[in-house]
Amino acid sequence: METVVLKHKRTTMERAEKFISKDYFTDVNLAGRLYTKKAALTKITHYKAPDRIGYEQALKGKFNETTVGSSFGPTWSTHWFCLEIDVPLKWTGQEVHLLWNSDSEALIWQDGCPLQGLSVAFKRTSFPLNQAKVDGKNRYKLYVEMACNTLFGAGNGLINPPVPDKTFTLSQAEISVFDPDVFELILDIETLHDMAKHLPEESERGYMALYTVNDMINTINLDDKDSYSSNGEGHHTVHAMGHAHIDSAWLWPYAETIRKCARSWSCTVQLMEKYPNFTFTCSQAQQYSWVKEQLPKIIPED
Repeated sequence: METVVLKHKRTTMERAEKFISKDYFTDVNLAGRLYTKKAALTKITHYKAPDRIGYEQALKGKFNETTVGSSFGPTWSTHWFCLEIDVPLKWTGQEVHLLWNSDSEALIWQDGCPLQGLSVAFKRTSFPLNQAKVDGKNRYKLYVEMACNTLFGAGNGLINPPVPDKTFTLSQAEISVFDPDVFELILDIETLHDMAKHLPEESERGYMALYTVNDMINTINLDDKDSYSSNGEGHHTVHAMGHAHIDSAWLWPYAETIRKCARSWSCTVQLMEKYPNFTFTCSQAQQYSWVKEQLPKIIPED
């Protein structure tokens, strides 16, 4: 009888986690291949707004040049940035992303339209430039509305009262070539890892997922794209529905709730455009009303 070698679950799962980690071993893992070629932005200018102001009013502000490494605050304040981006001509035909990390929540704008929210909490710090209009040959001009708070307000820890004098540092502002094949493979590994983690201990499917993800890591040669596409015998169809649970009043003011809706729903609209069958739900009717009244370009009438 054939001997079956049992995988040590915790060790194998940690192996999968490290293989797609953005924080560990990126010089030798898959996540380190997601963004390869990088280039600095042409120019970044900054305007500290007097309050949560609209796009048109922000454009009238006085913008001064700033750099990566600068910090902005205090808590609940708003800062606008104008980004001038020139994509190298040798990158033509490749998918290029803006990488932006202000250690906070933020929203990308162009021509008065919210394009996509950014949040350091979910490591959503990239924006595909093909979602924006080109301003000249390989040139883009975007605005970023930075909110000096995070996913859970502005306290220390998960759920605590806001710290009034916090500052947030712009640690990344650059463009990079995005590899969609690596991204899809990361999602596959993450899905299998989570199946093994969350299915019951006695689940055969869970152990099949564990063995499969381990075999994938054994098979993948980071320098050989052909090794990325080997398919096994088992296939899964996963059904999921997008949902945003945003408390209308919790750890932030009402005015920030409206902006949180804008950041979340602009991402949702982007996904709907990419995946026409994507379904999204939100449980609070008041939020639909706020967005429709104050940010009508997110929910067009047609």
